[in-house]
This record gives sequence, structure tokens and C-alpha cells, in this order.
Amino acid sequence: MNSAPNYNVSRACHTIAPGEAEGPALVSADDICFYLCDPSTGQVIEEGHALYGLSVANKVLVFPGGKGSSVVQTDGLYQLALHHNAPAALVIENPDTVLVASCIILEIPLVDRVDAAFYQDVHAGMPLKVEANQGRIRYDI
Repeated sequence: MNSAPNYNVSRACHTIAPGEAEGPALVSADDICFYLCDPSTGQVIEEGHALYGLSVANKVLVFPGGKGSSVVQTDGLYQLALHHNAPAALVIENPDTVLVASCIILEIPLVDRVDAAFYQDVHAGMPLKVEANQGRIRYDI
């Protein structure tokens, strides 16, 4: 029987796009181009990507940054959202204006400036709660 997470750890972060979301962590060492995600499944289809074959749908995506032109990034994230397969929230190390604007428009919580301890703790599948309005990420250890 699974119990709800306690979220006993809270890490400060900087709010870029407001909102609150929770879901399992999906952690990537690679930058992401959302245009290279299948909108119908959320799966990363970019050959050689650290997340190849995994779905970003409803996950809290922890990643270094975006890549690709503004058109492909915006359209890729929009198509994922249109099919209800966008990430629940984004935790980014190197935000860019394209992802910032896209997340604000699509109402996807986006945060950055999380301390190093978070990156040591976070692993794929762990439940995360991004409370961008309060400037924090909560999780269990």
C-alpha cells in the first residue's frame, strides 16, 4: 500500500513561472528540445538523448536547459500541453527566454536557482512538489 509523500525536505528556489505541481522526478543531464518529444505520448524521441524513450508527461522535469530555435521549443511544448503530455513542472539550471515565455503562457511552473543539495538528493521517480509561488521544492529523503 503506497502512502502519500510527507515532503519532509524543503529547498528554496527562484520562481520564474508561477504555479504549483507535483509528480515523479525525471532527471536529465542533457538539454532538451521539446520538439523532439512525441506529443501523443510525451516520449523523448531524440536519438542519443539521456531520456530517449522516456516520457516527460506529468513529470517534474529536472534538466540543465533548453535547446533548439524558439519556434521548435515553443511549438514542441505547446503540442505536449495540447495533448495533456507536458511536464507538470520544470526545474532548470540555465533558463532561456523561450522556455520562460512558453511556461508562463502555458501555465507550467518553472523554477531555477536551487541549491546544490537538491541536485545531490534528486533521483528519477522520487515524488517532488514544486511550489513556485512560495519559492520552494519539497520532497522526501
